[in-house]
Amino acid sequence: MKVDDVMTREVKPCHPDESLARAAQLMWDNDCGCVPVVDDEERVIGIVTDRDVCMAALLNGRPLHELLVAQAMAHKPVRVSPDDNISEAEELMRHARVRRLPVVDTKGQLVGILSLGDLAIAAKKERWLLAGSRLRELAETLAQISKPWGTPQEASRNGHHDEFRMR
Repeated sequence: MKVDDVMTREVKPCHPDESLARAAQLMWDNDCGCVPVVDDEERVIGIVTDRDVCMAALLNGRPLHELLVAQAMAHKPVRVSPDDNISEAEELMRHARVRRLPVVDTKGQLVGILSLGDLAIAAKKERWLLAGSRLRELAETLAQISKPWGTPQEASRNGHHDEFRMR
């Protein structure tokens, strides 16, 4: 099964020079936990999550309309292609410990997003859960991405400083 078979196609991105209030509004309006960040050619240049928005407000002590997406976004998100295999995408999620992957075309332009929720829905629909190994893979992915990062200092030492990237 390919990413294209299960990804969410209707994704509303934002730009790095927009406010975090705008990103939060997009998340609210579209019932999602992240927004891909694109440049003027719709190429994915980052991603901002609901957690990023909250931490930016907390660590900067300023309202969201005063903070820019560029201040809180992950600048090098792991991404996948619509033609990638679901198992490969899931392995990327496990390794990067992320719940969502932007889906991009050969030009790096946004075409969708693949979430852990998309994988769960596909598993139920395709009855993947009947295959024990598939169930174990999905459980391992969830367990791996749910591990705590620890303190900002620990995350930085382990190469995960982007999780704590407030300026």
